[in-house]
Amino acid sequence: MLHLYHLKNSRSFRVVWLLEELKLHYPIDYQLHTIDRDSKTLLAPESLTEIHPMGKAPILLDDTLAVGEQSMAESAAIIEYLLTNYDTKMQFRPSEAKLWRDYVYWLHFAEGTLMPPLVMGLILRKSVKKSPWFVKPVAKKFTTAINHAVLAKNITKALAMIETTLDKQPWLAERFSAADIQMYLAVYGAKLANKITSNHPNIQAWLVRCEQRAAFVRAKELAGEPL
Repeated sequence: MLHLYHLKNSRSFRVVWLLEELKLHYPIDYQLHTIDRDSKTLLAPESLTEIHPMGKAPILLDDTLAVGEQSMAESAAIIEYLLTNYDTKMQFRPSEAKLWRDYVYWLHFAEGTLMPPLVMGLILRKSVKKSPWFVKPVAKKFTTAINHAVLAKNITKALAMIETTLDKQPWLAERFSAADIQMYLAVYGAKLANKITSNHPNIQAWLVRCEQRAAFVRAKELAGEPL
C-alpha cells in the first residue's frame, strides 16, 4: 500500500494527480492523507516531521520497502520513484531518446526555473504587506526594483519558452507525460500571479487540456484546489 501525505492547497496536488493517472492503467492503490495547514503559520504542521525530517508535503510512504526506507519527499523524486516502480508500460515517461530528454528537462524546469521567481515575488509582496507603515515605502521600492531587475525578466523568458514549445505540440514532451503534471502547478501559479496573458494562447489551451483529464478531475475531488 502507498500512502501519500498531501498538504491542502499545495504543490503536492500533482502527486495525487499522477497517482490517479496511474490508477487508470495499473492495479495500484494508495491511501490519501490530507493535511490541514497550521492555523498560525499557514505552513505544514510540525507533526509532519514525524513522517519525514523536513516536514514538508508531499511525503510518500511505500510500505513494501524496508522499515526506515519507506518515507520519501520532493515532488520530482516521488514522481520518478512512482514511474520507475509502477509505470511498467511507460505510459507517463517517453522511452525515445529525444522525447526523454525533453521530458527530463521540463520535469525539472518547474522547480528549477519557473517556481523560484514566482515564489520570491510572492514572499516580497507579503513582506511589504506585513511591514510597519513607516517601512512600507522603502519596502515597496525595494520589491519593485528586484521585480524589474530579476524576477519579471526570468518569468517572461520562461513563459515565452513554454509558449513556443506548445505551439508545436499539445504536450511539453510531445505526448502527455509526468512532465506536464509537474509543470502544471508552476504554470498555474503564474496564472494566479496574473503572468499568463493574451500573449500565451498555447499555454492557456494547455492548462485547459490538463484540467479536462479524468485523473485531474478526480484528484481535485479528492484533494481540493491545486493552490
